[in-house]
Amino acid sequence: MYSQLNDLVAGDKIRVIKEFKDFDGQAIPVDSIWTFKEYSYFPYDGGYTLYFDEGTMRMAEISESDYYVFSHAHEYFVLLPAVPKDTWTSHR
Repeated sequence: MYSQLNDLVAGDKIRVIKEFKDFDGQAIPVDSIWTFKEYSYFPYDGGYTLYFDEGTMRMAEISESDYYVFSHAHEYFVLLPAVPKDTWTSHR
């Protein structure tokens, strides 16, 4: 069950529903879709680097705004449903 960004698994797609800036000041726009690959965690500053096919987001627990986004992910992201392979159709 998805409740935080670190609950994502490779291949999950999320859509941004509320704009925010990550730790580096990068604006993450509404309606952008991100395909999750993996994340790394740095305990010293509570830093997360989230890797997506579309780019990278960095968040840090030492930043109040980052921590809020990370711990209230449901206010900023929607997990998009997976499309089962058996529903794919080929177009010839």
